[in-house]
Amino acid sequence: SSGINAEYGMAPLTLERDIRRAIELMETLEQSGEIPASKLAAMKNVLKSDFCRAVREVYEQVHETVDINHPPEIRAEAAAKATVAAFAASEGHAHPRVIELPKTEEGLGFNVMGGKEQASPIYISRIIPGGAAHKDANLRRGDQLLSVNGQSVEKASHETAVDLLKNAQGKVRLVVKYTPKVLEEMESRFERQKASRRGRAPQ
Repeated sequence: SSGINAEYGMAPLTLERDIRRAIELMETLEQSGEIPASKLAAMKNVLKSDFCRAVREVYEQVHETVDINHPPEIRAEAAAKATVAAFAASEGHAHPRVIELPKTEEGLGFNVMGGKEQASPIYISRIIPGGAAHKDANLRRGDQLLSVNGQSVEKASHETAVDLLKNAQGKVRLVVKYTPKVLEEMESRFERQKASRRGRAPQ
């Protein structure tokens, strides 16, 4: 994505300032009385909401990683479609979040389980005490891993996801969503499989 940015003279996208400006303009309109105050208040609440922040963060992440060698308006449209798809895929669960973690000599400080060979998504199964994820305090056990530095792992094998995490350098950008019940179901299934294998083992 940096090559695309350089070609079109683009700095990394950030929408936070634009949203603040929109809120300021609404406050100006509020004083003018041109638009009912209740409608403006509702719009401001949307822009200040956690949901809007989540959409903004995911859009910015997608915009930086969309691999399209086209002008900015085409890239913006592709990023918008991908962001809508990401939120639609959340199926009523928690919405996607963007987390940046520094890669240290000890790694990123979490373990994953699951993968397409196990017919399950990739999940954060453990946050290692004292590690990068633990210090950052934004990643949670039960988070489903959606992408690593812009590369989707939603249908990836366990090995592919682990390789992406191992090979990532510097600041690593993760997109995750919190669905702990599915992780609990996975762990219960694995425990039942272990118990079944132990039951068949020779005495």
